[in-house]
Amino acid sequence: MTKSTKRAFLWAILLGSNLSIGWGQNSPQSPWTAYTTSSVRPEKRSKFEGYLKRWVAACRKAGVPWFHTFETFAGDTTEYITIMPVMRFGDLDGSSPVERVVGQAQWKHFSNATARCYTSQTRQYATPHTESEINKTGALSGAYWIETRTLAAPGKMNDYLIWLRDDYRPALEKAGVRRFEVSQPVFGAVAGEIITTRMLNDLADIDSGPVLSKALNDEDARAMAAKSGALASSSSTRILRLRSDLSY
Repeated sequence: MTKSTKRAFLWAILLGSNLSIGWGQNSPQSPWTAYTTSSVRPEKRSKFEGYLKRWVAACRKAGVPWFHTFETFAGDTTEYITIMPVMRFGDLDGSSPVERVVGQAQWKHFSNATARCYTSQTRQYATPHTESEINKTGALSGAYWIETRTLAAPGKMNDYLIWLRDDYRPALEKAGVRRFEVSQPVFGAVAGEIITTRMLNDLADIDSGPVLSKALNDEDARAMAAKSGALASSSSTRILRLRSDLSY
């Protein structure tokens, strides 16, 4: 396991279980982050959000520094993503923050009731690559984020990470991007996956065309795309929307 992997993971959570996306910038840096994606039954959406609101309140009361909920805006729109920090992985050996606040009986009720609202749940553990990130001082968390999941070509992971750090990140910064996060899943994903998440000012940002067109001329943009294409096997992109009413 690399030093970067040991430093932190992106861990998936909903029932006390959590693109590390750096949501807790105003809180102490946590070495672990938890991330869970739940596919919610359309007819159970309101109930799911009601239970989730209770989870959020319990986590706040338990002293969890921050908790964020996202839903997929472009992609599988039945999906909800919850993210929270974990200061030590060993903390997960005990009861969850919600269980400690509401008690075992209520925790069991919450768990069973919430489970009836979704059809599936996926969980990942990943490590952040902060050397490739952009976090402008004073940049507020926007409502919309573009998440790209890229599978590095065999044997090209290190080269791809260097490209992100030395080529792509500076171009994004020049284009005016204020928040850009990078994480590498370790558990719960195929080997070689990298997740990048870029904050939009608003959806109108998309109308202005590819983000790199704001920083590079056509020739340089094509060269950068060709370089990344040689380092990646595939990629997929979706838009996430922050649910501020289910976050703190």
